[in-house]
Amino acid sequence: MKDLILKLQDIFKKSPLGIMAVLAMDVAEIVLLSLNPFVIGSCIDGFFEHSYFWFYTLIALQFLLVAVHAINKILDTRVYERIIEAESNDYYVEKIKTGASDSQISSRLNLVDEIISFFEVDLVQIIDMLGGIVFSLIYIFTTSGLLLFFSAIAVSILVYIFTKRYHTKIASNNVKLQDHDETREEVISSRNEHQFRGFTRTILNLRISSSDLDAKAYLCTDVLQSVFLIFAIILTVKMGNYTSGQLFSIITYIMMLNERVCEINEVRVKVYNLIDSVTRLERNEE
Repeated sequence: MKDLILKLQDIFKKSPLGIMAVLAMDVAEIVLLSLNPFVIGSCIDGFFEHSYFWFYTLIALQFLLVAVHAINKILDTRVYERIIEAESNDYYVEKIKTGASDSQISSRLNLVDEIISFFEVDLVQIIDMLGGIVFSLIYIFTTSGLLLFFSAIAVSILVYIFTKRYHTKIASNNVKLQDHDETREEVISSRNEHQFRGFTRTILNLRISSSDLDAKAYLCTDVLQSVFLIFAIILTVKMGNYTSGQLFSIITYIMMLNERVCEINEVRVKVYNLIDSVTRLERNEE
């Protein structure tokens, strides 16, 4: 983990203002999207009261979201592609002076992209995940009360506990896949049909294993979250005195919470992959 943090710091220093600008746009998008269920719910209630304040607010938010998204797209490629170019060149120049094979260098150049994508994709997913969970829990707590709030937390914890082992095994399979990938060019250049068949069979088995583990994790997650969603709808409708807009917002935020909780273990796998990638890139072959 320490090596990963140091590597990310090194990448950040290559374009701090650019990365911060893109992340600011990403955070703005996340906040605007997280506010949508509340604003739409308030808009629905406003229509019944012949008030259009929230409707106009919704329109303004949508145009703001379009503008932020467009600016983000323009900045994103310009910032991160330049960093990828610089990092790839630096890594290639460094490794051709060592005993690393062409196959290893080729495979690990792909890892350069993956590490830089932490800022472009993974960090944004983490912020989106945390933001969605926080927004959802705040709304559920302030609108629905303690029972639904603590039920949401309990289900989220159970999902994490029950699926953790599956994603840990998936992360282990990813390490094995990367080990295997680093020998690809050597296997191809051997011109040995039997060796190549063994190579592809190993990849197939690892991918099937990860797919099965992923299916088990999603089955566990979907069952728990479906039960919670049904419980929440019944509790909200039967025991609460809510407006139509509040009902919409509560159910939407519960669904948002379920989606974000699903991502917790996925993020863990990505972090494990990044740690392994940094270890490989920093490894010295003599």
